Amino acid sequence: MSRRAAAPAAFLIVLLLAATLYDGAFDVRHWGPVAIFALLLLVTVVLAGGMRPLDRASLIAIAAIWGFAAWSVASALWAPSAGLALEAGTRNCFYAALATVALVAVPGPREARRLGALIIGGIALIGLVTLLRLYFDGTLLVVAGRLDAPTGYRNATACLFAVPFWALIGVAATKSRNPSLRAATFAAATLTLGLAVMTQSRGALVGLVIGGVLALYIGPEWIRRPWLALLAGLGMVLLWGPMLAAHRAFESGTTGVSTADIQTAAGALGFLVVNALIIGLLFALLDGGLRASPQNMRRAKRVATAGLIVGTLALLVGAIAVAGDPIEFVDEKLQQFQKVPDRTEELERLISTGGERFDLWRIAVEDFTAHPVSGVGEGGYAQSYYERRATGRNLTDPHSLPLAVLAETGLVGALMLGLFLGALLYAILARGGRASLPARRAAAGLAGGAGVVLGQALVDWIWPVPGVIGLGLLCLALAAVAVTPRPPLRTRTARPRVRFLLRGIAAAALMAAALLVTVTVIADFHVGEARAAARSAPDRALTEARAAATLTPWAPIPRYLEAGALERLGRVGEARTVLRETLERSGGSFIVKALIGDLERRSENKRAAHARYREAFERNPRDVGLRRLVQKTRSREAKQARRSRTTGVAFGAALAGESRSGPGGPTPTVERRDRRAAPATAR
Repeated sequence: MSRRAAAPAAFLIVLLLAATLYDGAFDVRHWGPVAIFALLLLVTVVLAGGMRPLDRASLIAIAAIWGFAAWSVASALWAPSAGLALEAGTRNCFYAALATVALVAVPGPREARRLGALIIGGIALIGLVTLLRLYFDGTLLVVAGRLDAPTGYRNATACLFAVPFWALIGVAATKSRNPSLRAATFAAATLTLGLAVMTQSRGALVGLVIGGVLALYIGPEWIRRPWLALLAGLGMVLLWGPMLAAHRAFESGTTGVSTADIQTAAGALGFLVVNALIIGLLFALLDGGLRASPQNMRRAKRVATAGLIVGTLALLVGAIAVAGDPIEFVDEKLQQFQKVPDRTEELERLISTGGERFDLWRIAVEDFTAHPVSGVGEGGYAQSYYERRATGRNLTDPHSLPLAVLAETGLVGALMLGLFLGALLYAILARGGRASLPARRAAAGLAGGAGVVLGQALVDWIWPVPGVIGLGLLCLALAAVAVTPRPPLRTRTARPRVRFLLRGIAAAALMAAALLVTVTVIADFHVGEARAAARSAPDRALTEARAAATLTPWAPIPRYLEAGALERLGRVGEARTVLRETLERSGGSFIVKALIGDLERRSENKRAAHARYREAFERNPRDVGLRRLVQKTRSREAKQARRSRTTGVAFGAALAGESRSGPGGPTPTVERRDRRAAPATAR
């Protein structure tokens, strides 16, 4: 019966894994259907009374995560762009639904362990398919010499493949009667670690360390697991050169990345995986076949412990010897962190602290200082960043989950999200020591996976990637369920009317969230249709854009499409009105100002175009394309200048992933979610 009860949650996990294959489920069309299923599942569970009896920690966690989601939706009232705030709030409702499903719809610890195995095995399977694709057709998976697929963003790809590492290491270190399983899991751990390394993500190292600390603290076999992890890491070091052949080819800048370079990297990782399978099998056979005396086993344990301590000390001493004076080294890295280069250094990438983080974090701290209680509203950080940034990079997130939450939702949002995470971590750590060995192993692996995601989110842009964050939150909630014994059945003391009222309120709130997601998904479908018909059938594009705008009047993208279609139909005045209305709703967004400038420019109204471009440039003074447009429209020779195919709003993709305009009017497009490409205005 319990297997049947856990079947909907298992189906939800399969849906999320499948959606992750599409750019990490970044677009609402990919995560929206999964969110609707999760919310309707919760409605069914609540109304049918099939909820698992909840302990205090679970109740606190559920209340906190839904409070955070509701607060982020409410921030649309004070955010510069209500559309961006509601988009982020809807996504947070999805995260809350995933965590709640794991806490209330999973019958008990045994089912939690099985669902956790489904997550870990699913990611490992995605890794195997990725390795095969790298070898046979890797050009589509690699960007700038670094593994980019399947999430379409290298740091998120690294995070995805790092999630199962500690859980797989834990299974490989377990004494069992199945040597083949132990060997296969060690090979899978080597595979996922190698794929994470091929992304060259520095944030993944932070995540792996934090996840490892959690996994080693909670689980048993604390000697075996570090040794196996070090063995897997040693393989990466030995074949570091071949595994990064594509990355080094890109760094050289001479011939570019070839298919042969990618095949070399894939072949090296495949070689490591095969050897890990053999070594894991030999280790399991010897471990299971030896019948040593208790005295010899104690001696072996002492030797292994001493070796681990000596190895760790040797590693520290070696690191200090390479770095030189530790104080000098730390000071150098701090100065490197505070430096804001135009381009991140690629050499020695994994130990470099350079980049845009200092600038990103500085602006987030300024936003929080200015609005400490409520924050600037979801999506509001982007406006602050473009006004005060010191780099030319088009980014919309401070690349740090705590700073993003503090900047956009203030202390209220940060406290609720922190309470959610703290309640679940407390449940895992407090109960892990009293749980059975299978429960501790499962909780250690799942908590390690969650630690990888949350640890990397401290320093990377991970939270807006639903596929990766969703799996991490599921791991965290399932780990808490895995160590929570089934509570005894208690006589319900609440009156039936009170229970019915509480269920009704919860179901109504969940239905409201499901309706919000459904409306967003349908509107996104109309947006896609409008984009497809933008150039060939402007009348149809206008109909689809207006349908989307009716469903989501707060969203800017349908209005952009509506304005573009109106202009193509020769209704310039109406297009101008639509854009001006959008400008009022967007808090003076430089994107809309630049769009109006494009419209005025194509209408030969150079003075008005110059004024709008100048206003947009004041809100985004680092953009090279806007500067050129301001200069061009100010010039007397502007009338003779040909109509540029590149306008001052293409980088709108950096804010909402949507806009690029051309000679026929503003035509939104879908930009790569990496959001690190140079602004189209500078091309």
